[in-house]
Amino acid sequence: MPLTVLVAEDDLGTRLSVSDYLELQGYGVVTAENGQKALETVGQYQPHLIVTDIAMPLLDGFEFIRQVRRQPAFRLLPVIFLTARNNTEERIRGYQVGCDAYLPKPFELAELGAVVRNLLERAQMIESEWRLRLRSVET
Repeated sequence: MPLTVLVAEDDLGTRLSVSDYLELQGYGVVTAENGQKALETVGQYQPHLIVTDIAMPLLDGFEFIRQVRRQPAFRLLPVIFLTARNNTEERIRGYQVGCDAYLPKPFELAELGAVVRNLLERAQMIESEWRLRLRSVET
């Protein structure tokens, strides 16, 4: 079963290009066109990683991620902000709400793919390590 990535982006062209690229890389992709739908999608699909814009209708990316991080099951979920909001204060705010990477638009799909792969590999290593530690404690 492929790892699932949620792409939350209000711009249809960007949403399609990112989701198509990630699908070609072998990931399962679910999409949302606004922050509220993205929040619902997290609960429904439990993705392994989120790629999200900041400027979205109904719920901006900052608040979307803040609400995701409040849920214990998703505190360690890797998050990439992919956004045209590129000043230092907004990047700092992005890291403060819990993003793992902040990629400015315009962006290269290959770079996004490398960041996605890196974060998912690291998350899988952490999960494997925790499982090993739990097994050793149980025995």
